[in-house]
Amino acid sequence: MALSQRFRTPPSAPAGEARARVVDRLVLHQGAIDFRTLCERAIDPKTRYVVLDLDRTFHFGHNIGELLGWEVGAYMAYGASYLQTHRDSRKPSRFLMDGSRPLAMLRYVARGARLWAYPGLFYFFMVKMGTRIGFVRPWLYRRFGVDPVEAVQQVPRTALMHHLSDVPMDTLRELSRDIWRRYEDSQVIQAADLAWLRERCPGIKIIISSASPQPVLEAAAAELHVDDIFYTAIEEHDGYLSSPYSLSRLFMLLRPPRRISPPSRVHVNAGEAKMAKLLERFPDFADPDVHTVGITDTSYGEDHAWANYFKTVIDINSPAPFAPIVAASSPLREIHSARVMTRAEIAAAAAHPRRDESGQKTLLAADLARQLERILPSVEALLARYSAEAQVVAGARSRLEQKVASLVAEIEREVGAFNAASGEERRQSLGRLYRYSRIQRGLHRQIAKTERRMASLTYALTRMFELSRRELESSPGVAVSA
Repeated sequence: MALSQRFRTPPSAPAGEARARVVDRLVLHQGAIDFRTLCERAIDPKTRYVVLDLDRTFHFGHNIGELLGWEVGAYMAYGASYLQTHRDSRKPSRFLMDGSRPLAMLRYVARGARLWAYPGLFYFFMVKMGTRIGFVRPWLYRRFGVDPVEAVQQVPRTALMHHLSDVPMDTLRELSRDIWRRYEDSQVIQAADLAWLRERCPGIKIIISSASPQPVLEAAAAELHVDDIFYTAIEEHDGYLSSPYSLSRLFMLLRPPRRISPPSRVHVNAGEAKMAKLLERFPDFADPDVHTVGITDTSYGEDHAWANYFKTVIDINSPAPFAPIVAASSPLREIHSARVMTRAEIAAAAAHPRRDESGQKTLLAADLARQLERILPSVEALLARYSAEAQVVAGARSRLEQKVASLVAEIEREVGAFNAASGEERRQSLGRLYRYSRIQRGLHRQIAKTERRMASLTYALTRMFELSRRELESSPGVAVSA
């Protein structure tokens, strides 16, 4: 999706004016290149802000937040001293199977199977498999609403936050640092690259914004020396993260929560929420004369909303690159797409030099408009239908959202009671919180049902954007040497 991630506020336009347009410039970087070469081609030295996603953007093919979840299981099963002893000998892997410690390995497998069975399988079948199966994809939109990937990702994300609440924050930070270093060969962006970028762009601010939890982003900040970080935040109390207030028996938690975070202390840094926090902290970010660059892998299109905020976006190693069609009001002017080499690939290339076959294929606005002349009218028509549909359901959706807000206020009060209670009173309070979570999930299902036709239009738009990229990637374009 290129115009908006959620399409909650569809692009509007005066009568006779377009809701969408093509970008000024799309650059497809040919072959595999290193990050500094990409920056030289794509980042203006006058750039004020560079914002980077974390997972799979810094480490090709790996999600550090997800890996922390597996590492917590290993920590609980094998113990801190075992992990410390084997820190330098472990290879990159989600799993830690040690046949010389059969009881610990059994605990590890049993704990992982119990805690990750539901969230892991749910995510695997709905996102990893479902988004790749043609007849399943439209069903995902009808079932989960206009942003099905975010709705599904919320399940393993919540499960992860429950598991992290079992381990002290200092330990989580240490485990995150260990994971970061264990996977250094898969890094495509390193601390030295960002230091070089600072020298090239005086006055630049380098920021990482990710849906991963706080200890993962803190480890990244310590390794990379960036200016700021944004992460999925939850209350920290007495050296531990609190448990999420979203509860389900399907998570099969090993114990009742020690402490639950009130909703007011939770921020899920995903989708459009990434931009809300960024704009709050840096109010000049949206100024017309401030140049901004967003860099992300946007693997499942989760950062496509960045097209509404940045002057330049760069997708690296992405199976779902940015589309060249944006809202008419978008500040976006340039899109760059590149396959960026990992640290291991750069080392291999240095050891065995080959002829440089990298280059660029550049398409300017006139080229894009001409090659997408069949697609643009369809996008305009879908947006007009979406806008009309949004007005039809606005009242019903607003009433449901008010019910959700009232429920969240009740949850806030009940969480306070739970944290202050003990014994039987605490058990009863927890039962009420489980019931509130069921009611909240039901309300979200009602919202998705209300927006079903909008979700179907969102799916149709998504398909149009994907088609626009495929057509351009197969076109000759304008060849430019490296």
